[in-house]
Amino acid sequence: MGLRSRLITGLAVLLVAAAVAAGLALSRNDDDSPLLAGRIAVVDGCGLRHMWPGGTDRRELCLPGIWASVSLSAEGKTLAWDTVNGTQSGLTVARADASDQHPLLLPSGVNVAPSVSPDGRQVAFLHSPRDDGRYDIWTTSTSAFSDVAEQVTTVRDVSFVSWAPSGDRIAYVKDWSEETLEGKIVLVRPDGDDERLLAHGDEPTWAPDGKRIVFVRAGNLWTTALDGSEQRLLVRDGHSPAWSRDGRQLAFVREEKCGRPVCKERVFLVFGDGSDPHTVGPRFASGHRVLWLPDPNE
Repeated sequence: MGLRSRLITGLAVLLVAAAVAAGLALSRNDDDSPLLAGRIAVVDGCGLRHMWPGGTDRRELCLPGIWASVSLSAEGKTLAWDTVNGTQSGLTVARADASDQHPLLLPSGVNVAPSVSPDGRQVAFLHSPRDDGRYDIWTTSTSAFSDVAEQVTTVRDVSFVSWAPSGDRIAYVKDWSEETLEGKIVLVRPDGDDERLLAHGDEPTWAPDGKRIVFVRAGNLWTTALDGSEQRLLVRDGHSPAWSRDGRQLAFVREEKCGRPVCKERVFLVFGDGSDPHTVGPRFASGHRVLWLPDPNE
C-alpha cells in the first residue's frame, strides 16, 4: 500500500471531542472559557460532512480541491487540507468555518498531509521533489504572503506527521512497511534537532496535554508516555485515533464485519481508558478520514 492510499485510509489527525463526564472539571481555553463538545467531521463529498456526537444535525463544509488530509489547529481556528488539481498538488489554509481560504506557496514537487501548529501560524507537511512516494517533513507559515519553507527531516521516507499541542515537538513515522503496516514513530523538534525513537507503530496522535500519544499497532490502538514507557493496549480493532480536546475521550474508526473484502466503516468514541466504545453517526465507505470541528459556541 503506497502513501496515497494510506493517506486516504488512515492518516490523520481528529481534534475535538465528545461529552464531558458529569461532576468533573472542564478543560479550558487560553481565555479561561470551557472547551465544549465539538462536531464530528468525516472527509466526504465536497469536503467535510459533520454532525453532533449523537449523529444529529448533519451538515456539509465544502473544501475546494480536497484530496485526502485535513488538519485543524489545537486552538480550533485554522484549517489546512491537501489538494490535487490534475498533476499539481498543494495545500490550502482557511478559518475553521472554511472562510478566508488561500493556497500556500510551497516548494516545487508533491506536498501533502498537512499538520497545523497549535497556534495556527505554521503547518508541517510531507514534501517530495518528485512524485516517487519518498517524503520528508517541511514546515512553512500559514500566511498567504510567505514563501519560506524549511526542511525538518532528510530521511526521504516519512509517511505521517503530527504536531504536538505544546508546539515544541513533531511526531512522525518513517520506514513504514507494506507488510506490517507499521514503521518507526519518532519525535523531533520543529527545527529538526533532538530526534529520538518513541515506539513502533503508525498514526501517532497527541493527547491535548502533550503527555501521552495514542498510536496504531497491529490494527489496535495503544498509548505511550513520551519517553516510550507505559505502553499499553487501549482499544482493539481501530485506526485514525485522536484525543478529544479536553483529553477525556478518544475517537477512532473501525471497519464493520461484512464478509466481503471491503466493508463500510463507523466512527467510535471511547473514554480515555478505552472503556464504553460506542458508534457515532452513519456508516461510511472504507477509507474515510475523521476529525472534529469546534463547537460554534466555544
